[in-house]
Amino acid sequence: MKLYRILLIVALGAIALSSCKKKEDETTTSKSLTGTLSVGSMDTYSNPGDTYTFNASGISLAADETDKSLEVVYTFTVDGVVDTTTTKTVVIPDTLGTYSITVAAKAEGYYTRSVTISTIVVSEKSFTDTGREDATPDFTDPRDNRKYFTVAAGGLTWMAQNLAYFEKDAEGAYTLGRPYSSAKATEELFGGYYTWADAQNACPSGWRLPTAAEFDALGTDAGAIMGNARFNGNLLWEFWPEVKITNSAGLFALPFGYATIVDDDYTFYGFFDYCFFWVDNAGAPMCRSIYVKDPDIKVWGSPSATDFAAQLRCVK
Repeated sequence: MKLYRILLIVALGAIALSSCKKKEDETTTSKSLTGTLSVGSMDTYSNPGDTYTFNASGISLAADETDKSLEVVYTFTVDGVVDTTTTKTVVIPDTLGTYSITVAAKAEGYYTRSVTISTIVVSEKSFTDTGREDATPDFTDPRDNRKYFTVAAGGLTWMAQNLAYFEKDAEGAYTLGRPYSSAKATEELFGGYYTWADAQNACPSGWRLPTAAEFDALGTDAGAIMGNARFNGNLLWEFWPEVKITNSAGLFALPFGYATIVDDDYTFYGFFDYCFFWVDNAGAPMCRSIYVKDPDIKVWGSPSATDFAAQLRCVK
C-alpha cells in the first residue's frame, strides 16, 4: 500500500473517532441544581449613590450527588466584572436609565441558575427640555425645605409642580402621601400621590386644596396646563395632533398617572398617559384629569375617597 493511502486511512479514522466523540459530548446532559436562588432586590427606582447589599443563597446540589468535592459557587456580574462571592454591595452609578446586575449559581456538571436584578436610575437630571433649566423656584415649603415653582392663574397663586410632601412613622413607613412606585428616589421627581384624606391635610400653611370651581376657571383646554418635558430621554406627553400643548396657564402638568389602593398597597397606573388632580367639591372628593390623546380637561365626579390616590396642586 502506498504511503499516501496509509495516511489517508489514518486521517479518515481520526475524523471518524472525532465525530463519534463529538456525538457523545452532544448527548451528555448536566444535572439540575435544586432550590430557589435568593438574592434580594432593588427598588424600582434608585438615585445615584444608593447602596444595596445582596446575599446569594438557596441553591443546592442534587440530592443524589455522590461527589463530595463539588460545591455551589455564586458569582455576581456588576458593570461587566464577575466576582465570586456570596455577598456583594453595589453602589448605584450616576448613569441614568436601567441598571442591572446578574447573580449566578454554578457547580461543575450542573446547569447554571441565574437571575438578573434591575432598577431605573433617576435624578434631578432625569428631566430635560423643560424650559425651566435656568429658572429658580420661588417658594420653599418650610416643613421639608422642598422648593416649588409657582404661577398666577385665575386670580390665585398655584403650585406649578406637584406637591411632594410626605410624612412617615418611626419605622419609615409612609403615613401621608406616597411616592411613585413607593420608591424614595421618586419623591421629589414626580410628587406625591394622596388619598382624599391626605389631600385635605397635605398643603403647607397658607395653602390649600383648590375647589372645583377654581380649577374649572382655568378653562377646559388640556394643552393650556400641560407642559412638555422628557424623562430619562423619553418624551412624557406623546404627540397627538388633536392636543396642542401650550402651557399658557403655566401649571406644567405632566403625565405621572394615578394609584389604586388595596389594604394599603398602592398600585400605579397611567404613567406617560394620564394625570389626575384632586379638587374640593363643597367638601366632597372630585378630580380633574388629562389624557394624552384628549384635548379637554375631564371631570371625574366620584373618585373613591379611600381606594384611589391622585396628585395635588395647592393654591393660595
